[in-house]
Amino acid sequence: MDKNPRTIQSLARAFAILDCFDSVHPRLTITEISDIVHLNVNTTRGLVNTLVHFQYLSRDDEENDYYLGLAFIPKANLVEDQYLFHIKNKIQPMLREWANIFELSARLNMVDDGQLMTVFTEVPDNTRYLIMTRSRTPFPLHATASGKAYLSSLPDTVVDTYIRDTRLVKYTDLTITEADRLVEELNKTRERGYALEIGEINEGIGSVAIPITDKRKECIGTISLSGTNGQILQEETRIWEMISEFLNNLQPLG
Repeated sequence: MDKNPRTIQSLARAFAILDCFDSVHPRLTITEISDIVHLNVNTTRGLVNTLVHFQYLSRDDEENDYYLGLAFIPKANLVEDQYLFHIKNKIQPMLREWANIFELSARLNMVDDGQLMTVFTEVPDNTRYLIMTRSRTPFPLHATASGKAYLSSLPDTVVDTYIRDTRLVKYTDLTITEADRLVEELNKTRERGYALEIGEINEGIGSVAIPITDKRKECIGTISLSGTNGQILQEETRIWEMISEFLNNLQPLG
């Protein structure tokens, strides 16, 4: 790849204008844009009008400022779809490897409309017993390792709302149903980087889950391994080290 490619000045300036908009500066006036990109106002206005014409920017006539346009919506969806396709294709073949290394069931779970669903499951080649989950069945977030990994990634205000509005069902004697204990468990999950479930939804069965995050550091899914409580407690650190190393080396699209 050419390290010093020839660029088109007008395009470079247009991209610089689009890069002015972010979560801190969602709306900008012509003067503000001009100051940020260090162009005179007339040049900036011509470029901005072109971006408005092609719907990459929108203009608020009443406020006399600009914001990102509708052209980004379908493109953002395409980027998200390709990112998820990339993630799934990279992780699926690894599930069987991890299942055999640890002799545990391995799953890829993805976030779908605020719920966690199993997408792929692999089991060890040599095992008499299988631990499976039903595909597309939502996880009880408070009682599963993957659910707690997902909850721990959310802002405290969202977690508080979830706890307040959700009936925390008790599946076994070990299920956490008290709000303060659940918050404490989520804090532990954030600190260590992975979540644990030890006999909380099925007696004797445990799981460890590592969150999968996108470029915005938002949780889009988890990788989880399940087995007996003893297996999980014995292997939790080694599982986390191996899978987190893989995820750190997994280059996201873009």
